[in-house]
Formats: sequence, C-alpha cells, structure tokens
Amino acid sequence: MTTIHLAFQVDYRFDVHVTRDVFAPDNQILADVLAPPAGDRPARALIYIDEKVLAAFPHLPRQIHAWFTVHEARGICLAAAPEIVAGGESAKGSFAIVERVGRTCHDLGICRHSYIVIIGGGAVLDAVGFAASLVHRGIRQIRLPTTTLAQGDAGLGVKNAINAFGAKNFLGTFTPPRAIINDSRFLEAQDDRSWRAGVAEAVKVAAIKDAAFMHELVTLAPRIAARDLAALERVVLRSAELHLDHITRAGDPFEQGSSRPLDFGHWSAHRLEVLTAHRLLHGEAVAIGVAIDLLYAVELGRITTAEAELGLGILAGVGFRLWDEILELRDAQGRRLVYAGLEQFREHLGGELTLAMPDGLGTQRDITTFDEAACERALAILKRWKVRSAPAVPA
Repeated sequence: MTTIHLAFQVDYRFDVHVTRDVFAPDNQILADVLAPPAGDRPARALIYIDEKVLAAFPHLPRQIHAWFTVHEARGICLAAAPEIVAGGESAKGSFAIVERVGRTCHDLGICRHSYIVIIGGGAVLDAVGFAASLVHRGIRQIRLPTTTLAQGDAGLGVKNAINAFGAKNFLGTFTPPRAIINDSRFLEAQDDRSWRAGVAEAVKVAAIKDAAFMHELVTLAPRIAARDLAALERVVLRSAELHLDHITRAGDPFEQGSSRPLDFGHWSAHRLEVLTAHRLLHGEAVAIGVAIDLLYAVELGRITTAEAELGLGILAGVGFRLWDEILELRDAQGRRLVYAGLEQFREHLGGELTLAMPDGLGTQRDITTFDEAACERALAILKRWKVRSAPAVPA
C-alpha cells in the first residue's frame, strides 16, 4: 500500500471598514476594494439589496448607479441593475436564492474575478453569500451589513448558509468575504426590534470575553433604549472587534473542532426561532438564550448571581422580553421542546456536545455535559423576569 501525505496552507485576508454614506460620490472605500490593478480588465459587480433596506432607502438603487458612474474610470463596472431579495429568514428558506443568483451569473457571464456586493441584514448576507460561494466555486463577495446584529456579529466572519429540513443553517459554506463595510447610516433606519437585536450578541460576547465591556453595556443600555446612535455605534464596534478577534486568532475559523465559543446562548436560541416559526427575530431569541445560559452558569457556580443580573438587566433595559411562552411547550414525556436544541447543536458540529460557558465573567471554558435539572432551576428564575421585561413580541 502506498500513502501520499499532503499538507498546505491558505492565507485568508479581508478588511472591515467603518464608514458613513458608502455610496456618497466622494466615498472611496468601496472603490478601493473593487478597483482592479492598473492594466487589468474592469471589475464587474452584481448588487443584491435586502427589500427591507430598499423600503427604508428607496433611492438607494439610483445612488448606486450614480456612484458606479462616478468611479467607472477606476475600472469599476456595474454588471446589471441592483436586484432586490426578500429580507429576514424568508431569504434563507429555500434553495431558490442559489438558483436565482446562479442564473444571473450564468446569463451575464460573471466570472470568479467579478464581485457580488450584498447589502442587507444577516439573513440576506447569509443566503446570497452562500449562493456566491457556490457559483464557479466562489465569486468574491463584499458584505455591507445594514443592521445592528449584522454589523456587530452576523455579517462578520466566514460563514454563509440557508435553512433546510427545519434546521437553522443546515446547508452552508465557509467562505471569507473580500471585505466588510459597516455603514452607520443604515443603522438609523432600523425599527426598534432590529435596533436592539444586536445588543444580545454584544452581551453574549462580553459574558465570555470582556467583563469590562459588560459593565460598559450597563451604562450604554439606557442610551440605546433612547435610540442614541453614538451609543449603538460603540456597541457595534466593540462587539465586532471581539467577534473578529476570536474568528481570526482562536485557531479554528472554519469550526473543525467541537467548540463554538461565539455561540454562547445559541443552543436554545436556534431552537426557539424554529419553534416560533421565526416570530422571534434571531436577536430576540439570542437574548432569551443568553439569559438562560447566564442563569445556568450561576447554577454551575461559574458566575455569581450579581454577574448574571448584569446581563439580564442590560437585555431587559434595552427592551428585550426575556421569556416566551414557547418555552412551556413539552413533548409526550413532559420534556421541554427547547431541549431538542441540544442535540441539534451537537449534530451541527459533530463530536460531543460542547457548550461555551463563562468561567468567571469575561472568560470562557467549555462544558461537555448538560444538567437539565439545573437548567430547570435557571428557567424558573428567568420566568420571574417576565414581569420585568418588555411587552410581548408582536405575532
């Protein structure tokens, strides 16, 4: 028998830019990303816009056309009129987006040296990014996240996916973007639910990575609740820094192992999204999931009650409802349906169940077993927060 052993490395690099009015005629950030080297063929770009973004910025397609006209001398070409795609989880609901993007790329002769620019929330970035990663085995994608959640977490990193078979992110790829551009102008147009959604991810990452940030969030929460843009920008920036630091420095950007530190609170959040048929936005489900895991960490002796209260207070303070009646649903054996999320979470990565937990506020150490009795005690405590939380989420 003959065995040939091979090993190679691929060096991935991408920049995250923070700006305002990315399509203002004098804003060069996107042009600097798209412009080809001198003498190369022009760079062609397809643009996909979240329908929710278009509703808030109806003149955006016209701005995009004007921007490309201004910068065409740098070898930048808009390959077709911007396309509008469904926003929210419906964007990820089927393989249709892959066929749509693939057909457009085929018909227009889009090659691997072209670009797909995606403007939208995390679900649209996920879905169109997944399609882009499959066409020609990967067309360069540039992400313009437009929500608090996407700019601080969901639009960062290297993952793309759609939902399938009743499971969150069941089909997906790991494909680093060419660049990410966070434009604060998009944040202002969010409704209140989307405005606060990313704060749940900020509390999550603070709990396991930055205790000082958790204390800062306590002071920022009232300002965020009052729609103070500067406060929200600070939360988005620090959350993005912490998420990107982990993705690029923790040694497992493509999640080959069983540990998922950035998914603290997500085993239940993903299940809650499915159980509510996405009545709960991702950030709203994460807020509940983080609250559950903070109180569970108290039961494990990993953090104090006072430290858990910091996180719950921030979440409730910005307007999250920390209990949903779906948590009461049980199977024929009397087990809460949400616990099925544990097995789905384990299956998603393979290997043994591995959950991130605080080990003292601001540090993280995984657990590989789960005590449902301890979680029941945590849920009983959380349920009492129902009277202290925001009004019920609209159906």
